[in-house]
Amino acid sequence: MSLPTSTPLDHGIDPAGLLAFLDGVRDDDGLELHGLAVARHGHVVARGGADPYTVDRVQLVYSLSKVLTTTAIAFLWQDGRLGLDDPVVDHLGDLVPADVDPRWRGVSIRHCLTMTVGHEVDAWAAVMDRSDPAALGARGDWVARALAVPPTAAPGSVFAYNQVATYLLSVVVAHLAGGVRAMLRPRLLDPLGIGEVPWQTDPQGREQGFSGAHLATDDVLALAQFVLDRGTWQGQRLLDEAWFDAGTVAFGPIDGDPDTSVDWRRGYGFAFWMQEHGFRGDGAFGQFLCVLPDKDLAIAITSEQVHMQATLDLLWAHVVPAVDRPGTTADQEALGRALDELAVAPLANIADVSDEVTATRSPASDLGPAWTGAAVRPREDGHILELVRAGEALVVAVGDGTWVSSVLRSGGWTLPVVASGGWVDRETFVAEVRVIETPHTFRATVHRSAGPVDLAWRMMPLTGPDPFGLAVRRDADIDADGDADQPGVTGRRGNSRGSCR
Repeated sequence: MSLPTSTPLDHGIDPAGLLAFLDGVRDDDGLELHGLAVARHGHVVARGGADPYTVDRVQLVYSLSKVLTTTAIAFLWQDGRLGLDDPVVDHLGDLVPADVDPRWRGVSIRHCLTMTVGHEVDAWAAVMDRSDPAALGARGDWVARALAVPPTAAPGSVFAYNQVATYLLSVVVAHLAGGVRAMLRPRLLDPLGIGEVPWQTDPQGREQGFSGAHLATDDVLALAQFVLDRGTWQGQRLLDEAWFDAGTVAFGPIDGDPDTSVDWRRGYGFAFWMQEHGFRGDGAFGQFLCVLPDKDLAIAITSEQVHMQATLDLLWAHVVPAVDRPGTTADQEALGRALDELAVAPLANIADVSDEVTATRSPASDLGPAWTGAAVRPREDGHILELVRAGEALVVAVGDGTWVSSVLRSGGWTLPVVASGGWVDRETFVAEVRVIETPHTFRATVHRSAGPVDLAWRMMPLTGPDPFGLAVRRDADIDADGDADQPGVTGRRGNSRGSCR
């Protein structure tokens, strides 16, 4: 973490509010915190990862990726290489089919930034099924597919949260500057101390733009601080603050869906949602970059949850009222302990079973049809879970009351995981497998006598039921211990557990 560290009390935050937030997270069964980092006045005042997660290891942040994509557009705008009212197709070169629907000529960069392209629903489903790995990996250019879905309303007249809009922005950046990461590396990522950013791409190697980026909780906080400081970083101007004047106000029409949670009714800017306090970038399953200008507060959260409004409600109920409120050193010390002790409880062996058990896939499994069976055998400090995928045996080390790392390898792709588990009774073995660089977890439940194995996601990824739909690394990227070979990809960058100073 390249930001200076301090304490909540030193920067006018009552630590009891942060403690109450953590208590609220703990008490919500549908909200599993992976990482939290809070900064005020440019100082990190609270930071912690829930073991086995750490705040300096990357995690898939889904639509929070849009903040990076739109920031790359911002630098192109600052350099005068595009205008916000330019037609988006004017910056796609020869990727635009000769017979493109003329309605696309009215869609500007600004319309893509604000999701007011003129699509009345998310058009990505008409481009492809993003949960189908075969479709995602198929040859052919996604640009032609995206442009084959013309606007159905006048651009600027209707808002719809729309992956096509941000994907086209990513293609613009690739066309003009070689890609989002290539554009941002010297201009933003290096100055902010952000290491490698693994990113899922299209078949041509362009970042998906709307999703797929992997960032550490620390990285999200650095981005939040950069936005809070309106384009400066530790006193150095990186991006014109006029970008934030334009991009952090609500564009309309605002989505009027009565089922939309309150903080999704307040409008959308350039990849930022307006909210009860300030604004945010966010990603599915609870990835948050929150900016509260009135409080000079930046917050980063990574998690796995089904109802994202719950996290925001806890912030508004506990953290916001704690700003500029007196607190005690006793609460500050308690907060430090709570952050240091954050953990997702591992599973442990309970029954004494030493058999090797083989099981076939249960019809109730939702892990994807290629995963057809499993075998369990004991080892000195836990168990080995052997999962069968498309005829290949993939080995997972399962810790007994502790999280143990492994790497799954298939088709040239690698997937780091951690796992714990054991025999919960003489008939049932349960292993919890965490795809550690994503929000997601699946369980393998082996029924000893009956013979089947249930393979079930805690929450189904948006990339589909096969865990390898989440893969972003190749064999050469990961060593046998599940760590990235390149420094800064997943390596530790200082204290990655907890602190409030």
